[in-house]
Amino acid sequence: MDSITQAALGASIAYGFWHKPLGKKAFALGAIFGTLPDLDILAYPFLDAVQRLYWHRGESHSIWFIFLISLLLAYLFHRRWWREKLEFKQVFYGFLAIFATHVLIDYFTIYGTQLLAPFSRYGFARGNMFIIDPLYTLPLLFGIIFSIVYNSHKPNRIGLYISSFYALFSLVAHGYAHNVFTKDLETKGIHVNKSITMATPFNTILWRHLAQTNEGLKVAYYSLLAPREIEYEDIAQNKELIEPYKNGASVRAIERFSKGFWVAKKDGETIRLSDVRFGEIRDSNTPEDWSYLFSWIITNDDKMQMAPRPERNINESLSLLFKRALGYK
Repeated sequence: MDSITQAALGASIAYGFWHKPLGKKAFALGAIFGTLPDLDILAYPFLDAVQRLYWHRGESHSIWFIFLISLLLAYLFHRRWWREKLEFKQVFYGFLAIFATHVLIDYFTIYGTQLLAPFSRYGFARGNMFIIDPLYTLPLLFGIIFSIVYNSHKPNRIGLYISSFYALFSLVAHGYAHNVFTKDLETKGIHVNKSITMATPFNTILWRHLAQTNEGLKVAYYSLLAPREIEYEDIAQNKELIEPYKNGASVRAIERFSKGFWVAKKDGETIRLSDVRFGEIRDSNTPEDWSYLFSWIITNDDKMQMAPRPERNINESLSLLFKRALGYK
């Protein structure tokens, strides 16, 4: 998830473990270490576009990293500063909780995380939360602020409880919505090779579903507030466009990263390959004209670079999101 959320979660966790001996300093330490795994992007200048797809949320988000970095930091901090304040196991469990929850909420997003890197590059992703969700982050921030102002650990604990309950709700809502989509596709006799359901921006009320069939992709939306007949729109993948490049490192990397939910378009002398999971920008009512937030340009020599993000009207996008949540098309 976003850096603010990760810092707030790390700060809240650290204060929960260490507020008695460290006081408010625990917030600062938790915020710093809560964002540490995301510093893998510092290596970007030394990596090409393909390597970045394998590197980000890779080794620094694996279960091996969680355990080893927690053990190392616990040893250093306990030996150097905290021997008289905390038992070693308290230090270790605190660091373990900070890093484990960082990776856990990254797993909750559709981007996911490579839990078994470097031994496996599979991106574990649940999709029950969007990468930015104020309803999850704000309780953490308010809990931290009130704990600092009133010098009490209770507001922090309440904020952590509320955000955790919201995360639990998102898991239940995600499972329910996915089941609705799956049964609807079965009822309509649509054969699906694989499908995913994901939260839409900033909420866990409106859900988006992608289904891959032999003919291409289908996309649909479902709102928990206003259930209605689910309507699917067809997106052509244009697999023939990448046939000459399908064995190249660039296309293989995008295929792995997107889990097969991609769309290819001719773009002059190059191919634009887009990951459909992160949402579409509807420039028109025709799916062929839609643009996507994550796209790459593939050249004839199998080189790839990130395509510029398409421009979008934020107010218009939020208005459309709100209308869909209320059951409008």
